[in-house]
Amino acid sequence: MHSKSSVKIRSLTLAVRTTVALLSVAAVLLVLGIFNAALQWDLFSPRVEAVLYGLFGSCLALAGIGVAMTFVIGVQEVVAAFRRLQVSAEPVTEASRGAYAKVILSSLIGLLALVTLCGTLNVLVLRHRQQVFEQVAREQLEIFGPRLAGLVGELGGPPRARVPEGLYQIIRSLDNLSFIQRSTVYLPDPDEPSALWGYTAWREYRAEDGFARFYAAKEFEKGMAASFTGSSKDLERLNQARDFTVFYPLNNETLQLIGILRIDGNPRENFREYSW
Repeated sequence: MHSKSSVKIRSLTLAVRTTVALLSVAAVLLVLGIFNAALQWDLFSPRVEAVLYGLFGSCLALAGIGVAMTFVIGVQEVVAAFRRLQVSAEPVTEASRGAYAKVILSSLIGLLALVTLCGTLNVLVLRHRQQVFEQVAREQLEIFGPRLAGLVGELGGPPRARVPEGLYQIIRSLDNLSFIQRSTVYLPDPDEPSALWGYTAWREYRAEDGFARFYAAKEFEKGMAASFTGSSKDLERLNQARDFTVFYPLNNETLQLIGILRIDGNPRENFREYSW
């Protein structure tokens, strides 16, 4: 009888420890998932995220089975104890509050260290992705950039309508690339240095679409306006921002800046598929 009780107690202890371990793993994965969604980490690829979600679900499922086993074995032990009417002579010592506090504090410090480590690794991964985006974008600009500069040079001025279809097709082709979110051509205002003209191929080609005039208000707009006045350092500074944005100068045959092509990259693109 005592042997059977010992086996059940050992089984109960194993079930409890296994359940606690599974719940601990699930808790860590849950915290990582929350920070991954809130901070939009790019540390994990879609396939790795799918594996982690599967591991999280498996841990919860197995932990549920462990809870059920613990409940059943525990009830059996309680019933057996009442039947035997055996009262332990030794008092059970309860863990002190300090011990519980140490366990909780250690767990919080461990989770904080893990989140900090993942955040640091994510910064490194994001920096690499930005470098890959710039390389891939500039590779495309070597093809489309000179053609676009030639078309801009033929405009003579920012047209409010009837933009050349060739210019539209180039912008549209760039926008259709998966790693590009939007492409915009900016031209200087011939009368006012603080104003710019911008054009995006945001819909199918229509003759009434053209460049829109606006005043430079944002930091990058002021930088582009300053570049048109002869300050090349402003454009270089904009390209050093490392924020999935490339500013490509459009020069004429005399290397005079006549326009700027801004490319906004797609931050959700899987740049792991590109080898650089």
